[in-house]
Amino acid sequence: MTVMTGNDSTATQSVLHTTPPSTTPPTPTTLVAAVDNDAMALMALRGVLPRLLPESRWLWGVAGATEAIRMALDPQTRPRLLLVDMSLDDGTGVTVCRRIRCRTDRVLLLAVTAFSVDAYAARAAQAGAQGIVSKADMPAMAAALRAVAATANPSDRSSDDRQPRLGDREEETLRLLAQGLSYDQIAAQWDVTPATVRTHAHRATAKLGARSLAHAIALYLSR
Repeated sequence: MTVMTGNDSTATQSVLHTTPPSTTPPTPTTLVAAVDNDAMALMALRGVLPRLLPESRWLWGVAGATEAIRMALDPQTRPRLLLVDMSLDDGTGVTVCRRIRCRTDRVLLLAVTAFSVDAYAARAAQAGAQGIVSKADMPAMAAALRAVAATANPSDRSSDDRQPRLGDREEETLRLLAQGLSYDQIAAQWDVTPATVRTHAHRATAKLGARSLAHAIALYLSR
């Protein structure tokens, strides 16, 4: 699972639903939608969303890329967080992310896939997604949803001094991997062995408490 942001995809606005006045501050609610060509997956996601991300509300779920893009860009149906399946019948998740991101940064994008997240991580990041996660890993999906939703509500973030501190090489390794470079390519740039680059990646993954390298990239890019 990974979470990532690009130059134009880092969103800092919060979407709060109007609530009656009370003596306690209202809890920010994240409007969530999804595009997935598997109807059962959409139903399952809607069912588990309250458990994965309690401070959220399901908005809609569609099967097609074209419809998802239209609804995500319409102010009347725009979600704060859109889950995008990487494999769709009428397009690709990468295309959905790219077309939405080139029009707005008000929609946070979390890519999901039934395949290896490492196969899509770089392309999803380049298309403007904040993260990518395996459909089969519910704990990882919960962590990804929380990490991406925190981007929508910066007031809920932990202070910088509570975030894990990565070394310069560890940060650079994650950044270059997110851009699609391989261990061999990074090693050639730095005049080191691929094993050295892999060590930096593993250390960064451990420091961030990530479940996988893709998850580490996502967490790093969402900081």
